Amino acid sequence: MKEKVKSSSDATVLCMILIGQLKLIQLKDVDGTKLVIEETEKLLEALDGITEVHGRFYELSSNYYRLIGKHAEYYRDALRFLGCLEVDKMNKEEQMERAFYLGLAALLGSGVYNFGELLAHSILDSLVGTEKQWLVDLLRVFNAGNIQAYEELRPLWTTQADLAANELSLRQKISLLCLMEMTFKRPANDRQLTFVEISNEARLPIEEVELLVMKALSLGLVQGSIDQVDQHVRMSWVQPRVLDKTQIAGMKKRLENWCKDIRSMELLMEKKACDDILT
Repeated sequence: MKEKVKSSSDATVLCMILIGQLKLIQLKDVDGTKLVIEETEKLLEALDGITEVHGRFYELSSNYYRLIGKHAEYYRDALRFLGCLEVDKMNKEEQMERAFYLGLAALLGSGVYNFGELLAHSILDSLVGTEKQWLVDLLRVFNAGNIQAYEELRPLWTTQADLAANELSLRQKISLLCLMEMTFKRPANDRQLTFVEISNEARLPIEEVELLVMKALSLGLVQGSIDQVDQHVRMSWVQPRVLDKTQIAGMKKRLENWCKDIRSMELLMEKKACDDILT
């Protein structure tokens, strides 16, 4: 079949995708599917723009990664798949399934610390008002780094086997997100956090604070320095994330304060210049 369509790049890629779907769904050939995905991805890079073929590929690759339990890769390609189609064309059951698996992948995926893109997607609306709405609430809690709300939702999220089995890694992830949110909320000229402040916000013993900060630094989530003697951390940068409405409102307020400070300095300089001229 591939020989018959080799003159068309789109058709060749689509043919490869169909072979991959056959191997994955019908033959349960995981290794064979992996080879097809790797080969198809190279062909896909040569295509211009984003087409329906891209959507079919990301559907295949995301289903493959979900099957083998690679949460971060599934999260990445499942979001790409959703970006290639209109969610309204999916039936309610499919929307709910995709939303649920995406939510789990965001929480369990190694290196996934940006929940904003998923939270802004309409796919999550399919879970609102259902028995699985707790997952949407939990995603918002993680995005805000809210440890207290995380503990309050414990009776709900621990009913999901994968989340309950990964409780320690979830606790570390939300602690890191808590530190990121603390840094983000601070004005750029006031990003010194004490060990006590971090301990209280992240609800960690103070002797574990330094390890948390070192972990965040090593992952590239923040940049800064640790003063072990005075027990404080000076942050200079936090990894950019897709912001929700609350975070955007906070940034707006900080920008307004910044503009006021600039205006005050401008008036002070004008007054100083006038005084110098008069004298």
